[in-house]
Amino acid sequence: DPVHSECVCGGRGILRCTQLGRCREDMEHRPRLVVLYASQTGNAQDVAERIGREADRQHFDAGVVSMDEYYVSELPNEGIAIFVASTTGQGDPPDSMKAFWKLLLWQGLGSNWLTSVQYAVFGLGDSGYLKYNIVAKKLDRRLHDLGAHPIIEKGLGDDQHPSGYEAALDPWLDSLWKAIRVQFPQVGSIDSISDNSTYGILDPPKFHVMYHKSPVESTLNVFLGDSAKEDRWIEINKARSMMDDADKHLQYSIADHFGYGPSHPFLSHMISNKRLTEEHHEQDVRHIEF
Repeated sequence: DPVHSECVCGGRGILRCTQLGRCREDMEHRPRLVVLYASQTGNAQDVAERIGREADRQHFDAGVVSMDEYYVSELPNEGIAIFVASTTGQGDPPDSMKAFWKLLLWQGLGSNWLTSVQYAVFGLGDSGYLKYNIVAKKLDRRLHDLGAHPIIEKGLGDDQHPSGYEAALDPWLDSLWKAIRVQFPQVGSIDSISDNSTYGILDPPKFHVMYHKSPVESTLNVFLGDSAKEDRWIEINKARSMMDDADKHLQYSIADHFGYGPSHPFLSHMISNKRLTEEHHEQDVRHIEF
């Protein structure tokens, strides 16, 4: 189910549990908030994920999902829905929004269909184009026509601004959380350190780095009789086999058939790993190229 999934702590959350260790009781007492985004180049997704992180820190039951993975029929059940949409080309919606938008325009949806939903819209566009942020403007108008209640005025990010879309996003988010806290005074504030148990905790990483041991060391571990190490050795050699196949430029592979994902990762050679910070610096920041 693209809309609901079991969270890692065992509770039933929207899309995903963004905080490890959150118990079922805590999830049930947090107000619900979903962030729906439509992105062509990834900027709208970045904005949506930032909103999701901030919402979770505000003690909302927050979830972030692409519009092409969301069931539109679930929208009337959302308490708070935040929309992030970019405008592409000459005023076109992103590919991931086209089906969602088509369903939202269905004439069978009445003017009271979304009366229980409070919403906000943030758009990403380029004022150098004639139809600047037209997708976000149309979306905001359609949601209002369907009976949804705007929390604040829509925000419009402009790529032409010297600071990019964040010049509009930052103050818009400040206004959004202030308006939401008026309606939900029981939730925490990211401005309050004492009331926020997640302050100072880093967000879960998007990417995971896996280090492989040398074939000789892995082989020795197998001889030691450790089944877990043996499974690891098999995994490593399977990865090396896939890399060898890629180097031979095979025309067909498992990834070509099933697509890349957690079960079929894309393997690439690292060609550069340069440390950017000084050796004595406490942070090890690197520039890595594949």
